[in-house]
This record gives sequence, structure tokens and C-alpha cells, in this order.
Amino acid sequence: MIKGVMNKVEYREVALAAWLINIGRFWDDGAESLVEGCRGVLERYLDVEKLLGILRKKPECAKQRRLVDDAFSLSLCESEAKEKLAKGRNLTSVFSRVTVKDKSEKKKMYYSIRKESPEAIFPQEKGSDEQRKKLSMEFMKELKSLKDYAPGSWEDFIVVFDGLLRKYTWCITASDYEGEDISLYNQSRIAGAIAECMARSHDAERKYFKLVVGDFSGIQNYVFSVANVNKKGVAKRLRARSFYVDVAVSAIAQDIIYRFGLTQNHILMLTGGKFYLLLPNTEDSDKLLETIENEMEESFLSLFKGQIAIHLAWITMGADGLEYYSQSVTEIMRVLGEKKAMAFHHSLTDGDGWIEDKFSLYKDLAGKYVCGSCQRELTDRDQEYCPNCAMQTEIGGRLPRTRYISYYRGEREGAYHIYGNYWIGLWPEFRKDEAFLIEQINGSSLPEQAKGAPVKIRYMANHIPVDAVDGDVMTFNDMAEVSRGTKRLAVLKADVDTLGYIFADGLRTGKRHFGTISRVNTMSRFLEIFFSGYVNQLISQREEYRNVYSVFSGGDDLFLIGPWDVIPKLAVEIHKDFRNFAAQNPALTISAAVSVFQPREHIANMAELSEQSLKEVKNKTIKELYPEKPGRDGVSFLGQLFGWEDLRKQLDIGEMLAGLLEDKQVSIGIIRRIGTYSRMYREFLISHDVMSLMFEPLFHYDRKRNYEELGKRTNPRMQWFLDDYVDDLSKNAADLRVVKKNLFFAEAAIAYALNITKEERV
Repeated sequence: MIKGVMNKVEYREVALAAWLINIGRFWDDGAESLVEGCRGVLERYLDVEKLLGILRKKPECAKQRRLVDDAFSLSLCESEAKEKLAKGRNLTSVFSRVTVKDKSEKKKMYYSIRKESPEAIFPQEKGSDEQRKKLSMEFMKELKSLKDYAPGSWEDFIVVFDGLLRKYTWCITASDYEGEDISLYNQSRIAGAIAECMARSHDAERKYFKLVVGDFSGIQNYVFSVANVNKKGVAKRLRARSFYVDVAVSAIAQDIIYRFGLTQNHILMLTGGKFYLLLPNTEDSDKLLETIENEMEESFLSLFKGQIAIHLAWITMGADGLEYYSQSVTEIMRVLGEKKAMAFHHSLTDGDGWIEDKFSLYKDLAGKYVCGSCQRELTDRDQEYCPNCAMQTEIGGRLPRTRYISYYRGEREGAYHIYGNYWIGLWPEFRKDEAFLIEQINGSSLPEQAKGAPVKIRYMANHIPVDAVDGDVMTFNDMAEVSRGTKRLAVLKADVDTLGYIFADGLRTGKRHFGTISRVNTMSRFLEIFFSGYVNQLISQREEYRNVYSVFSGGDDLFLIGPWDVIPKLAVEIHKDFRNFAAQNPALTISAAVSVFQPREHIANMAELSEQSLKEVKNKTIKELYPEKPGRDGVSFLGQLFGWEDLRKQLDIGEMLAGLLEDKQVSIGIIRRIGTYSRMYREFLISHDVMSLMFEPLFHYDRKRNYEELGKRTNPRMQWFLDDYVDDLSKNAADLRVVKKNLFFAEAAIAYALNITKEERV
């Protein structure tokens, strides 16, 4: 166990004082009043008089108070020259600060003061402080009620306390100065972690901290290598593998903070198969981390025969590492890259070189068969699946009904082994047992029986479509069957553009770099709520999107599967909502690929081809249409690259054309020929082939010969088709000074219309 310079109880008092020192931004009566009001709760875990002594700056607590003040300063890292900026206590969106290259058209936007929820993360142009007092009273009432529902330990109390602060103070600014875009919740919990690290550190050079990152390597390869899609239970194993990535990384993070004797607030970020921890730099911290790293390597080599790995990296840093946290993240990612290049180094080598026996994965092959699912592990004759795939099938079957994830140290009946001594239970209802942590999935409030239990809200994009008639989970074939027209699936793969650069340098203004630990943490947490919470809410609560399957969505990216006609509209809506979420800052963009497949296509092929399409969106552009951008901030669909607004418009046009086809107002031949003219126009525009200019006389001849009868029809769509759409398309498009986007994209709009009006269109 980690040694320190203070006794264990003093750690608690110092840490909680640092958590509370800035609570006056939310609770008007300040930290001392809050402690007095909750004395009956707090005295179970620490010396309340000592805590009050620190807060009141009593002489005998001077050392502890200096440490708390230092932790508070480091959590904000504001400059000495302070000019008051904020007019109220509403949190300013951190995305309002981001700058990428010359994209500086940004404005401050504010969050409404309300309880945390996925729909609350969209900032407004004006902030209001009206609800703060009401929320602060509710916060105090819940905190005081813990006297009757006391958490069983200090660690349990911190989980509950952290949840209350998150619920009520997420939208409160931590400062009226430079920290106006730092959430009070993030600042206070990080201040507590900083204070405890400083209290425990022995480093004479004031390098108080270890920043630790854990990273699941090869997520996509692992999740999608479920082999034969025609095997029963493939959808279950798909969602189980995506889920396993999250809980395995979480279990390792929990193991590290437990072995360091720390609490949940030392987990800075836990999302997307990765975690960041802030640990004390003590005499034996490196040794303990090396021990954990070796155990982790051995465990995953044994369980998965080297198929997957979780890498651990860490750096030592001082106060400047927190102030320039973005640079610290850049440095630790460099170290992580080196670790990835030496995967399983400790397990496969010793002082004399390779350990050859470790490369022999199976000692006895007699009577062994390849697993029918993953086709990588071996199994016995009477077992169709290897132990991992069998467990994943069972987990995947339980996930649709899971509302609570319980974490245990040691085996528990009905729970699943994840890593080392860590097991998880998947329960449809809350159960109060020996779990040290319970995650409630996507709930906004906890049940009455959960009071005092170590429960936290976890947003998870876990929507699984079910049949409206029998309530059964839909297969990929089922999802394709509910498509309009052609019975196919579409994959939506999307992520935030240049996010690495944004974290590393996007928070720089002139010579000042605002990439501090609390600000970066605030940004990371908001992105997680959008992708894990809001996206899941969008597809699960909106009728038109309920047949979409969430493979994963979290961190800064997503992978969704659904009916081919629904997915492009969902992509457009997610983009629109992301723009609002990101405070309309043009520096924050999102790229996506919508790829259409037959329902029997192998999921791994879907993933690989979708990834290739997304890379194309990020690295290519149509300079004739978008001369201002080299790539990114776009979407691909039906073989074309679109700007987001152009895709939205062409989907609308496609729907109008489909209506004309369904009403038999326009022949398929007329529509197809327009697609041909569109293709010729694109060839002329891009290659300048003068023969492609033949589209103009051909289009003119077509209109003269075949459109006269159309003008006699009174259908409103027909008036749009003739007076607006066709007239616009047929204007002089040979003028290279003006690009006609409707004509450029007409073939894609027509393909969309044809495919939603007949089951098998080419």
C-alpha cells in the first residue's frame, strides 16, 4: 500500500476540503455552513472539527490549508492578472474557446442551470441564474438525507457525493474569471484528487503526480471479429464484445485506484476504451504500476492468447503538468505509443530473450476444434463455442434487459469474470449487495432503495431495436426488412475531426494555453455525454430511429447500424445537433460515412469498408464544390462526398422525387435520364471533357419531346419538379464560374428516390 506524509484520515479531510472550498459558487452559505449542516453524515468518515479547521484557516491546520489552496489554484490554473468576465454563475461552454487555424467565428454560449441530463448539454446564447438557489436547496436536502441512509464506507460516500455534485453543479462555472468555462463539478473533484496526491507524495522536486493512461488496443478488430454472421447469436456476441471493452477498461482503472488506496475522483476520464488517472508520485508508485502492468499482460495473454491487449503508460509531472495538461496528454500518448510497439514485452521476454514456451498457445490439440464463432480459439468436441464466446453470448442476451452493472472484488453467483479479481453483475433491477460500485444505465434519478449505495449514473449508447409486434430483439435481416424499398442495411460511422489537435493546441489563445486539467476534463466529459447519452436518447426515443442498432457510441465517435433509408437522415440530425452542442463553433466539426450493405454482409467487412469511406471523407474533397476545405466536415453516401447541408437538401429532393414516382406522375425513364445528365456534368466539371457537354443539348431535347404532357398535371410536387427543380438543373451549367450543386448531386438524389420506391433498384 502507498506510504504518505499524513495519516489516512487527514487524506480524507484535506481531499474533501479541496472539493468544498469553491462550493460557494453554488451554495451561498459556503463550505463551512454545508459541513455544519451535514455533520451527522460526515462524522461517520472523518474528523469534522479538523475539516472545519482547514476551511476556517485555523493556525493548527495551516499546513493542510496551504495544500488545499494550492490544489484549488492548480485545478483552475488562472493567471495572476484577473479581469472579471462572467456576469452570472452559468457555465460558459468550453467549446466557445476552441480555435483551429483561422476558424475564429465563435461566440460565448451558456448552459441553463438545471440538473444534468443529455438534453441539458446544449448551450444557449444567454444564461440565467434563476434556478440555482432552488437546485442548491435540493442538493443540500439530498446530502443531509444520507444521515438516514449512510454509505457503508468512505469510498462509498465519495461515489454518492460525486454523483450529487455532478447532478447539481455540472452547469455552474468554477470561476468568474478565466475559469468561466470550467465546470464546478470537474474543478472540485479534480481539486480533491490534486490535494490528496500532494499530501501523499514524497517527491523532493515537487513532482507530485503520476498521470496514467490505459488503452484498449485494437477495439474495432476485436469487436467485429465475430466470424460467421450466419451463426446463431452473432448479434449477441457483437454487443457483448463492445460492452466488454468498456467494463474491462473500467475494471482495470478500479483496480489501480483501489491498490493505491484512492477514490473515484482520481479517475479523470473513462470512455471509449481508455482511461486517465491522477495518482500520487510516491516512493513505490512506479514499482506498483509496473506490477499491475505485468499482471495485466499475463491476464490478457492467458485469456485471449494475444488477440487483444490493454496497454498502460504513465509519466511523472509537477504543477506545470496540470497547467499545461494538453501537453502532458501529448507526452503520455507518445509513451503509450512506445508501449503499444512492445505489446506483451514483459510476458514474452526475459533477460535472455524470447520465452519460447509462451508462444505455444495450446499444449494438447487432440480432440480440439476451432470455435464456431470467433474461429480463433479451440474448444472440445461437445462445445460449439469457446469459453469466451459462450460467455459473450450469454452477456449479449442479458444486456437488453440490464439496468444496473455491479462491480465486485471476488467471485459472485450470477456475475461474470472480467479481469483479475473483478467480476460484474448485470441486473434488470437494483440490488443492494457487496458491490463496491453500481452503475445505473441511462437513468436520470436513482430509486429510493439505492439511497446511500455506491451508485452512479452512467450514460451508455445501448439501444437495441425490438420488433413492435412480439417484442423480440431484431436481427440484421429484420432491420433491413423494415427499410423502405430496397431491403438493405446502412452503417453510420462518424467521429469528431482533428480532436487530437483540439486537445493539444485548440485551447491556445495567443501566448496563453488554456488546456488545463480541469478544462480538458470538462470538454472530455461533455463529449462523452453527447455521444453516449444524447445519441442513445435520440435513437431510443424518436420513433423514426428506433430500428437503429447502436454497436458503440462514446468518447468522440460512433458506429450505428439500421435500415438504409433511415441512417442518412439520422446522420444529418446528429450533425445538426453536434453543431448546437459545440456552441456553433466552426472549429468543431464532424465527419461521417453512410455505407449501404446487403443484410448478410459480414459485420467485419461492414466495419472495414465504412472505415475506408470515413478516411476518404477526411482526406479528400471535391475542390470544384468545396474549394475552401481540404477535407473533413462532410459525409459520404451512395458513392458521393457531400457537405452536410448538401446531403440534407438532396435527401429532401429525393423524397420529393420519390413522391412523384409513387404517384406515377413522372416516368422512371425521365428520372433516370436526369441521373445520366448529372453524371455527364460531373465528368465535365472535374475532367473538363468537352464531350460531356453533350448533356446540355440532350437535356434540352428531352424536355422538348417528353415534358409537354407533364405540364398539364396539377400535382403540387409536379409544379415543384417543372418550375423549380428541372428549370434549375437545365440552366447553363457549362459556365465554370458557378457550380450547380443540384445538377452535380442529382444522380445521388435520384438513386435514393428509386431505391425507396421499389424493393430492388440498381
